[in-house]
Amino acid sequence: MRIERLLLQVLCHATEDEEKVMKAVENVVGDENMFKMSISSQQLKGYYSDPITMIKLELEDSETAIKIVKNILANISEYERKILIDEGLEKGKHGGKLYIRLDKQAAYRGFLRLSDKDAIRIQVDIRGNIEKFLKEVIG
Repeated sequence: MRIERLLLQVLCHATEDEEKVMKAVENVVGDENMFKMSISSQQLKGYYSDPITMIKLELEDSETAIKIVKNILANISEYERKILIDEGLEKGKHGGKLYIRLDKQAAYRGFLRLSDKDAIRIQVDIRGNIEKFLKEVIG
């Protein structure tokens, strides 16, 4: 099994400090992996025309991506891991992608937990069977 690409996207609102948002991202991927990722940003406008920066980080190094995914799975609760696996198995049948959404505020504080609101969004593009991949990664 291999990960073809890991794509991480996070929004930085006008009221947020971009350095703190990047610290949250670093807490997810590990500071030693930040330099391996290509980083880009795009300026957007919110509903009330407030400025929003979308930050994208992309990684095509399968070995590093697997380490990051293993770290995420090891640091979320067992309950959340089960939710993620169940969703991954259901959605993964249609394209080999695993979607992870992590709480940005918790990540800044060094904790990983799932969240749909103002999340760090991670898309893991997997080559091969997603069920086998998840079993390998979890152990």
